[in-house]
Amino acid sequence: MISSMEKSWIYILLLFIIALKYLTKQKRKLPPSPILTLPLVGHLHLLKFPLHRTYHNLSLKLGPIFSLRFGNRLMVVVSSPATVEECFTKNDIVLANRPRFVSGKYIGYNFTSVTVAPYGDHWRNLRRLTTAEIFSTVRLNAFQSIRADEVGHMLKSLACQGSSIVEIRPLLSALMLNNIMRMVAGKRYFGVEGAEDDEEAREFPEVLMEVFKHGGVANPGDFFPLLRWIGYMDFEKNLSRIMTKLDAFLQRLIEEHRSNNGGDTMIDHMLSLQESEPQNYTHSVIKSTILVTSLLQINLVMMLAGTDTSATTIEWAMSALLNHPDKMEKARKEIDRVIGTDRILNESDLPKLPYLQNIINETFRLFPATPMLVPHEAAADCKIAGYDIPRGTIVQVNAWAIHRDPHVWDDPESFKPERFEAAEPRAPQLLPFGMGRRSCPGNVLAQRIVGLTLGCLVQCFYWERVGEGLVDMIEGKVGVSIPKQVPLEANFTQSSHISIMEPTLLYILISLPILLIFLKLYNSRKKLPPTPFPTLPLLGHLHLLKFPLHRTFLSLSRKLGPVFSLRLGTRVMVVVSSPAAAEECFTTNDITLANRPRFIIGKYIGYNYTSLVGAPYGDYWRNLRRLTTVEIFSTARLNAFQSIRADEVRIMLQSLAHRGFSIVEIRPLLSVLTFNNIMRMVAGKRYFGVGEDDKEAEEFRGLIKEVFSYGGVSNLADFFPVLRWFDYKGVEKDLARIAATMDVSLQALIDEQRQHSDGNTMINHLLALQDSDPEYYTEEIIKCIIVMMLLVGTDTSSVTVEWAMSALLNHPDKMKKAREEIDRVIGNDRLLQESDLHNLPYLQNIISETLRLFPAAPLLVPHEASSDCKIAGYDVPRDTIVMVNAWAIQRDPSVWDDPETFKPERFEGRGIGAPNLLAFGMGRRACPGSGLAHRVVGLALGSLIQCFEWERVDERLVNLSEGKGASMPKNVPLEAKCRVSDVGRRVISV
Repeated sequence: MISSMEKSWIYILLLFIIALKYLTKQKRKLPPSPILTLPLVGHLHLLKFPLHRTYHNLSLKLGPIFSLRFGNRLMVVVSSPATVEECFTKNDIVLANRPRFVSGKYIGYNFTSVTVAPYGDHWRNLRRLTTAEIFSTVRLNAFQSIRADEVGHMLKSLACQGSSIVEIRPLLSALMLNNIMRMVAGKRYFGVEGAEDDEEAREFPEVLMEVFKHGGVANPGDFFPLLRWIGYMDFEKNLSRIMTKLDAFLQRLIEEHRSNNGGDTMIDHMLSLQESEPQNYTHSVIKSTILVTSLLQINLVMMLAGTDTSATTIEWAMSALLNHPDKMEKARKEIDRVIGTDRILNESDLPKLPYLQNIINETFRLFPATPMLVPHEAAADCKIAGYDIPRGTIVQVNAWAIHRDPHVWDDPESFKPERFEAAEPRAPQLLPFGMGRRSCPGNVLAQRIVGLTLGCLVQCFYWERVGEGLVDMIEGKVGVSIPKQVPLEANFTQSSHISIMEPTLLYILISLPILLIFLKLYNSRKKLPPTPFPTLPLLGHLHLLKFPLHRTFLSLSRKLGPVFSLRLGTRVMVVVSSPAAAEECFTTNDITLANRPRFIIGKYIGYNYTSLVGAPYGDYWRNLRRLTTVEIFSTARLNAFQSIRADEVRIMLQSLAHRGFSIVEIRPLLSVLTFNNIMRMVAGKRYFGVGEDDKEAEEFRGLIKEVFSYGGVSNLADFFPVLRWFDYKGVEKDLARIAATMDVSLQALIDEQRQHSDGNTMINHLLALQDSDPEYYTEEIIKCIIVMMLLVGTDTSSVTVEWAMSALLNHPDKMKKAREEIDRVIGNDRLLQESDLHNLPYLQNIISETLRLFPAAPLLVPHEASSDCKIAGYDVPRDTIVMVNAWAIQRDPSVWDDPETFKPERFEGRGIGAPNLLAFGMGRRACPGSGLAHRVVGLALGSLIQCFEWERVDERLVNLSEGKGASMPKNVPLEAKCRVSDVGRRVISV
């Protein structure tokens, strides 16, 4: 029971907390707010549609900046140009976030679209994509003929109706949707024979309109979370249903274009970009690297921003011109004067038609498609107009009110295009496309389509109102855009002096042969690296390749030189076999060669080319590299798992000691050690030595071995795309099976660790990072990192130790020298530890010599040239695969004395590194796990030497022939006689 004294103290504490919270709030100078704030609902009772008019009325009472409380959210509304300018200059970064409204979860693909994504690396990548690859001048020009063609279709449709009354909105909606869909997917929905019977053509626009109805901030559940729990008005359920339909439609479009590649639509363009830089065109970071979510987002944004808003703007412009026939006549005369009467206006004419541009600007001013700009959210405390804006505040800009502000505009309620003759309109006075870094990137497309459509309607037809009364200019219910309440109907007749005809394309037949001739002349001037003779048709030099490839490439380099080229099917490969050329690759050409070729293995095992190893060079890769360097392979992180490595080595030593004097096969022991070590670091669990889990472990490790068997450049379909059509040798089927099985296992690991969030594994650490930044640290990112750890941290390390033991058994004097060093430094009373490794230089020399003679990656992971470059004076064209033969460089007699002999002493007193020693690569794509590899290999090898006496099975030397696989395993697994030493008996707890 709680005593009365204890109760009193509890009450005092609660009162103190409430008072402290109240006093803290009092210190802030928040923007003025309406007097009556109701409990729970705040100012919700004040809201009436349309919101921009309600906010304008409140600003007349409270000032150009005021605050409202809606449920648990604070909103600040800005209604003056000076305040808006302060928002998007001084506070532009602070206000660059978006509030997480429910609509963003569904319409914005879990808050990852360019419109609603939080400000950060992902948004910057997506903004760069939309600005540079979608809305750039080059890209818009490429689709100019589509816009002209669709406007031509609309004009012919009108002309066929003769003189009659027409409803404008359906014509404009069909034009805009067809235009966007042809740009995006190369297909029309309206005006096509049989379209009315096409279920897809009928349902898709209906779903799109439902999306608009649920836009904006009209959902009470965004401000009252309780309403989401009870499914208020089924808002979230409806959004989910709508987006499921829309997502399925968009996915079908993408799959259709993926299976019919070679088109010239935006989907085709983005799919080609995805092949070179998939992380920025999925995100991977986004919904799923496999489902190509970035394409879905961009298409959706294109259709939302490009259909309803543009059609609405033109309808408002035509309505205003019908109410001001003198303005329409003035625009027609300008067009006739500039264009003449023998052709239809085209996009290139628009800059020469200033009055038409003024009409469009005046329409944007009076009837902005988004009267309230897309909401912003303060990422930190800031000040606007001298008021304190707390972090998390929603900031809304009332563009409609600013556009009608009498302090800014003369006679603001009147339609006067002439007002723009004196000065170019600019933000913050005119805000149809927003302002600052979150402004709309599609403004140029909007200007073009609105200008072309409106200009052609004015040029080709005479327009009159249906009756004597003015056209109704009342606003309809506001969703994402602000439509007219009463759809526009008008009388029209075709202009007698303009002939509406099909657009022509006269340049196509001329351009192709000229381009082919130019490319032939251009290539003939290049100085390509020497190549073997002959080059067979189709196959190229495939007949020359024999395994192991690094030996074949060495033989070719002795004939052709340290840099030579091969034609393998459709691809050119340049092989580098000298330190000087390798250094040039990874210094002068480091950025140019920072990409990876898109081999099939990267699609499946690399999660659609988004792993650290296979991802193309760019922002995404840099972020992933920083993550692995800082959060996975940093000294602090490796030290945190030092006890795991020590424990696994001790378990291996105990297992060996129990066997007495016997013949042992080394490879299984080392595989168990390295696999358990990585799995304990990653997931906190051992797979081997725990009974019932051994089968699962064997299956998983077997998958990793299969992955290595597909490594390197051994898959012919990577060089002959036609082989992928019928899945030559079932490679893709096998890789898909391996990837699916691995994914299930990895997801189970992640789910298991999520239930034990207090653990200290790498997955726990990554899940904690996911909580702070879920858009970046996705499940796929975590899986990619786990796969990388397993691939680079298991087979490669065990293979290196096996090679080292093989070489030492062939040179027992070297092993004795290493044991004497360990005994001298460590003593006879304790086991070697990681902290001792830097005090054992001869052991380090043995490891370096092993990495030199038997590198786990004899051919470095392939690079691909992102642009033309030069290597050793030769021209290397863009998209060339560049392979570095590390094995050849590390046995080069011009670099190494007696290169074929195992001599650890060659490293004494010398810090030999890249480009002469390339065990971990070189340049920005070098392996980040070198620190972990040195620790595991050093500790395992040193402990085996310290604790056991080793002999060959018989008098013959250990076989040092190489087997098949990317990690260059031994052809014959190492077997050796082993007995625990006197030191081993003392330091191992048997």
